[in-house]
Amino acid sequence: MLNLDAISAATSSSDEARVRHFYEQLQLGRFHLAFQSVKAAADPQRSLYQEGLLRSNGEPLGFNPFAVLERKHAIRRLDRCVVDAIIALLQSYPNLTLGCNVSAQSTSLDYYWEQVLQRLADSEVASRLVIEITESSAPNSHDQAVEFVHQLRSTGCHVAIDDFGSGFGTLAFIQHAQPDIIKIDQGYVQRARRSSLHAKTLRHLVGLCNTLAPHVVVEGVETADDLAMGLDCEAQWVQGFLFSRAQRLIDGLDTPCVLKTE
Repeated sequence: MLNLDAISAATSSSDEARVRHFYEQLQLGRFHLAFQSVKAAADPQRSLYQEGLLRSNGEPLGFNPFAVLERKHAIRRLDRCVVDAIIALLQSYPNLTLGCNVSAQSTSLDYYWEQVLQRLADSEVASRLVIEITESSAPNSHDQAVEFVHQLRSTGCHVAIDDFGSGFGTLAFIQHAQPDIIKIDQGYVQRARRSSLHAKTLRHLVGLCNTLAPHVVVEGVETADDLAMGLDCEAQWVQGFLFSRAQRLIDGLDTPCVLKTE
């Protein structure tokens, strides 16, 4: 008979060790941001912004750090490190428009975020910053998350809902938060390749999202057929390997963005 308590305790202990290992590696500068562009579907020469994605400088960790950090409610420290790095890049490179992910667990206005809001209000950086809220975990509070989005947008910062349709994000949250960008999870494109029914679902989802946000991005565009499908769905923006994989250096950025935290 399975001892579920013992399995749960072992998993928790393993997760705690992984959290410690991850932050030890982060402190040693073992991670960097790589950037992937969000492209105009009808004109891929145009970009909306470059999304910064966490990548390892060396050997893979052997586990998904985001899932572990969210399970242990330990992801806020990483989110703060990434946001600080992106803001520093925007201050150093005034021609860039950059985005980064933060967990829904981080969407409450604590002292750190109040300081970020003040920094954004006191500079021209906000209009070139996109904060992407991921759906892999639920926010601690619906109302606090809505206020978080409103306060960020009040500085001129843009807010995106990432991987929409794959996790905890709801239409109610989007209607109340009123983000600038909705990014449709790549799973919809993957399923649409195999089935006309799923292609129809994608088309309807893009149409719905177009009523909820000024910009809609279809993620996971890997082939010319995927792009054609996105255009057929009347998607404004697309992102995926068809255009490029995430890169350490991009036009306008001549130094890798190595992350490091105390």
